[in-house]
Amino acid sequence: MNATLQYFSQLLSNAQRSFHRYGVVLRGEQNWQVTVLEQLETLIANTDVFQLGGEARASASKSVGYKQGLQLLGQECRLLVCDFSSGFDANSFAAALGCLKGGGLLVILPSQTSSVSLDQQWMERALEDLICIEQNSPLPKVVSVQAHDVTPYEQQKLAVDKIRKVVEGHRKRPLVVTADRGRGKSSALGIAAAQLMQVRTLSIIVTAPSLATVQPIFEHAARLLPNASTSKGKLVLGASSLEFVAPDELLRKKPHCDCLYVDEASALPIPMLKKIVECYHRTVFSTTVHGYEGCGRGFTLKFQTWLKEQRPGMVHYQLDQPIRWNEEDPLENWLFSTFLLDAELADVSEQVTNVQLSYVAKNELFNRPELLRACFALLVNAHYQTAPSDLMLLLEDDAIRLYASFQEDTCIGCILAVEEGNMEQALIEQIQQGKRRPKGHLVATTLANQLGLGEAAAQWSLRVMRIAVHPQQQRSGIGQAMLARLQVQTEYDFYSTSFGATSELVEFWRKAGFEAVKLGSSREQASGTHSLIMVSGKVEWLTQAKRTYQQFMHYSVACLFKQLEIDVVRSLLVEKDVSTVLPSFAPIVEHYVKGGASFDSIAPLLDNYWKHSPNMIEKMSDLLVYKIIQQHSWVECAHQFHFPGKKQVEVQFKQDLSLLLNLQYNLQCK
Repeated sequence: MNATLQYFSQLLSNAQRSFHRYGVVLRGEQNWQVTVLEQLETLIANTDVFQLGGEARASASKSVGYKQGLQLLGQECRLLVCDFSSGFDANSFAAALGCLKGGGLLVILPSQTSSVSLDQQWMERALEDLICIEQNSPLPKVVSVQAHDVTPYEQQKLAVDKIRKVVEGHRKRPLVVTADRGRGKSSALGIAAAQLMQVRTLSIIVTAPSLATVQPIFEHAARLLPNASTSKGKLVLGASSLEFVAPDELLRKKPHCDCLYVDEASALPIPMLKKIVECYHRTVFSTTVHGYEGCGRGFTLKFQTWLKEQRPGMVHYQLDQPIRWNEEDPLENWLFSTFLLDAELADVSEQVTNVQLSYVAKNELFNRPELLRACFALLVNAHYQTAPSDLMLLLEDDAIRLYASFQEDTCIGCILAVEEGNMEQALIEQIQQGKRRPKGHLVATTLANQLGLGEAAAQWSLRVMRIAVHPQQQRSGIGQAMLARLQVQTEYDFYSTSFGATSELVEFWRKAGFEAVKLGSSREQASGTHSLIMVSGKVEWLTQAKRTYQQFMHYSVACLFKQLEIDVVRSLLVEKDVSTVLPSFAPIVEHYVKGGASFDSIAPLLDNYWKHSPNMIEKMSDLLVYKIIQQHSWVECAHQFHFPGKKQVEVQFKQDLSLLLNLQYNLQCK
């Protein structure tokens, strides 16, 4: 056995004894890399070899492009070859690592060209922390490891029992399961579903940001139920079923089920999660924390606190034990360290009084990894979607800017923003004709294309992509202070943001001086919310943009946005600077309230009323918003507000309307 073969044999033996995974980098000419790989592959069965990127090797049982790593999830291999010669995608790479099981090796073939950009240099530096084998250099030393006892399924079995108890125990005792990647969260949900379907007749609904997210749940259930019939998003065994329903459809149709799984719950808006709790009394919430899907700790802090108050019998279970590899896995530790997903927040218990904001240059971030780690920890904590590609993009893209606020050496807040606009007229015309959509210019292109505001795309603007404040300092005005500082310290023509609209977020940005100009027509698949663009700045076109937005909302709220949450409707339509006018038709409405006129005869008057006095919307009851503004039928109103029928809901409607008119009359008399 030659030295290289003996070396890999020892390395694999170590990996199997510890049930750990090791990463190896082959630095040298391409022919040499191929020879070394061929020697390594003699020690591993062909079915256990996967490849990511590069020209597909005949020895690999599965081979995908460098951007398609997600396609390997849910499968297992003992050797994963990652070829960086054709390109590198951080999210795809991190996903692919999830299929490498304990006792296996990752082999990286680095790019043959020298690194220029900071993101490439960052990865080059990170590769030095793996086992590096260089052509014409001595082989590194293999340190012998002791065998570890591996009992990977203990926690998973407990999780399965707890999931079953949600169905078999008392109502209104939801379970929250949190876990990192590779801890068996999805398989626990699938196993529990299969076990329950084997012993009783029941319906289980699974909801999540997408069907792809929950596919492993169906696969694990199907594995234990060979007689079940399966179709896209559905598994049926006799009279029992496991079925996927999208979050917005779930709340719109409210289908019956004996248990509801809410997977990757941190990806859904908290108002949506609260409605789910109100509608379904046997629920399992599960979400990934840390890991490359994002942290989800914002979900943990905000939603779980609320859930505990509303459902004192709720149970939280954290899965820490990996399933496919052993604890303290060297490769997992390296992955988290490289992409800063293990970055922990420092303690900042003292109240911050003086908020400053500093621009942090990319070279400084690269040369001071501890500074980048501190800022990134906040982003990971605050946003479930933070992923390895966000770090790479921050280092690579000159248009992306990072601003941070510090209390001594601790980062208490940061803003991730991107420069937009400054476009030539020819490009703007192509955008408006639908021929071009320049990447990274989300707001500028939307304003030019959808609102006809070419001048907005010609101006230089800054879009706030993310803003994060240390959890111990939230709700103390730091976010508002940072945004104010940002606009004072920089000289852009205007500032913008785009986010999934919830009433809480709309109020935050409005308080910071931003005004709504465009609401997306469809709900985002991941969050179930409509994307809202808000703008701040002294630009001439803003008056026209606001007028267009108002007309669009007045027309669309009763059709396109008929299913929009009532609190979001209220937050998007209220205009506090509009005078309140007591309607001249008030006597006719009073006749209706007393039973003298039909609703149909006054409906156009009420529609005209709210459009001319939009600041009164915040004084309206939810029923008035639902009926007058969103124009739902009496049957829909009765169903939404739990009345037996039209007669009873209309009685309540008249009472609410009478109170509103009296309130407005009193305000006008003051």
